[in-house]
Amino acid sequence: MDTLNNENKTEFQTVEELMMAPAPKFNDVMRCVFKIKDYEIDVYFYLLDNSGSTIAEVSEFFDKDRSSIQRSLQTLMDKGMIKRKFRVLGAGGFTYIYTAVPIEETKLIMDRELNVWYQMMGQLVTNFEKR
Repeated sequence: MDTLNNENKTEFQTVEELMMAPAPKFNDVMRCVFKIKDYEIDVYFYLLDNSGSTIAEVSEFFDKDRSSIQRSLQTLMDKGMIKRKFRVLGAGGFTYIYTAVPIEETKLIMDRELNVWYQMMGQLVTNFEKR
């Protein structure tokens, strides 16, 4: 699963590039719709399988520094793909635990975003006037 360092990927940065691709994959659509990086997709799928993980656990799994993982987690939270909960530790401290939203919910978000884009493009076509 660790594809954080995989350089042999086809990356589509825009919906237009994705539409022209002969066989785009689900991750390609995720990358374009959410404007996220491959390693952030990897973190999302890790959390799907490891619900309630801490930054330390995610960082250890991917062998990345905590600050990089923290930025990825923040990006995924901003996109609505993961949730964070506060957990009090026995010694009086606290930590955050992270859980991915179910894939079905993520797919609904993606579908909604794609529909917004489609409607915007439809309006551009409808309102087009010859110059």
